[in-house]
Amino acid sequence: MKLLKIEWNKIFYYKATRTFTIIYFVLLVVAGFILANIKPTIGGVKVNIVKMGMFEFPIVWQNLTYLISILKIFIGVIIITNVTAEYTNSTLKQNLIDGLSKKEFLASKLLTNLIFAILSTLFVFGIALGLGLAFSKNQEDIFKGVQFVAAYFLKLNLFFTICLFLSILLRRTAFAFLGLIVLWMGEGLISAGEVLIKAMMGDGFKSINPYGFYLTNYLPLNTSSKLIDFPDINTEGLFTGGSIFNYSTVNLSFVVVALVYFAIFSWSSYLILKKRDL
Repeated sequence: MKLLKIEWNKIFYYKATRTFTIIYFVLLVVAGFILANIKPTIGGVKVNIVKMGMFEFPIVWQNLTYLISILKIFIGVIIITNVTAEYTNSTLKQNLIDGLSKKEFLASKLLTNLIFAILSTLFVFGIALGLGLAFSKNQEDIFKGVQFVAAYFLKLNLFFTICLFLSILLRRTAFAFLGLIVLWMGEGLISAGEVLIKAMMGDGFKSINPYGFYLTNYLPLNTSSKLIDFPDINTEGLFTGGSIFNYSTVNLSFVVVALVYFAIFSWSSYLILKKRDL
């Protein structure tokens, strides 16, 4: 509670952080409202995503967590600016002088990440449940796909921990954001390289299976992304008038790898704090 109180004071009295926090949670609610009412026109035809089964139980859990997870970058901004401000404003050094240990400092940041993830997960759970109850024809398997909400919680914690690690490592807001972009682009290039190698070893790109096994899927940001993958599309639903989404489950291999990465980035952050002369 002492650590959370310290972090609360830092977040609440820092205008930029407070503003981004409010914007994020407002956007979560707005995103749910927009998704429920959006009817895009594709090729001159108005598409009703509700009738296409987007909010049917149990697929609604995967659809909502997949789409809304894009907004996690807002909390990423909050984490990076909050941590790097500790260095630019010398509050970290002052906290250590006042008796806070480096382990307690890291614990306070991880607890803050945890609180953000819990609140966001509760919001998404409520939005998905509300949309499902309002638009789903199937009211029997309400909680069948709720494991995607747990995957969403893990996805946020992994991403937030990566942001925390980069902030502690690079200590400057611009550098931390740049580091995140470089990591994302680097993983993309490595993934493209693996696809190219498979194409060269096989019958060209026509032999590539986008849903096949790829080692690069287990890179940090890719793992976070793969925890909740894009739902499989059922093309028959387009012609029969049924749902176009196929129900799937969370891949446990990505859950295990995500937990390992969470431990690695958390421990690495502590080692940097421990060894670095502040």
